[in-house]
Amino acid sequence: MKGRRILFADDDPGVQRALKRLAEKNGFELVPVLAGADVYQAALQVAPDLIVLDIHFPDADGRDVLSRLKADPRTCGIPVVVWSGRDPHSDRRIALDLGAEDYVEKRDPSTLLPKIARVLLRLRDAG
Repeated sequence: MKGRRILFADDDPGVQRALKRLAEKNGFELVPVLAGADVYQAALQVAPDLIVLDIHFPDADGRDVLSRLKADPRTCGIPVVVWSGRDPHSDRRIALDLGAEDYVEKRDPSTLLPKIARVLLRLRDAG
């Protein structure tokens, strides 16, 4: 799974920096996006192997971003892992209903990279 490009959408620059270091240490290329409104265009430009999407942004609703990604034939095949810290039960259900591959709670960021690796492996084995 090393060398995979991950689009990481979260509005917290500190979280971005920490996850970027961790991802790169584990062989992933992490492309940061700080604004929800920029995720769709970034996905088109970067063509990531996977998107980690915060569901709550000050400038956009992550559910709308996810819906748009899944509705467009150019981006619908990109797996999305939703990353949220607000209401894990509601956010998880909504994310999966909208087409996300999986969900990770922000309160336990140590599970994010293993979850990304499992999703990528599962999709590779299914394809």
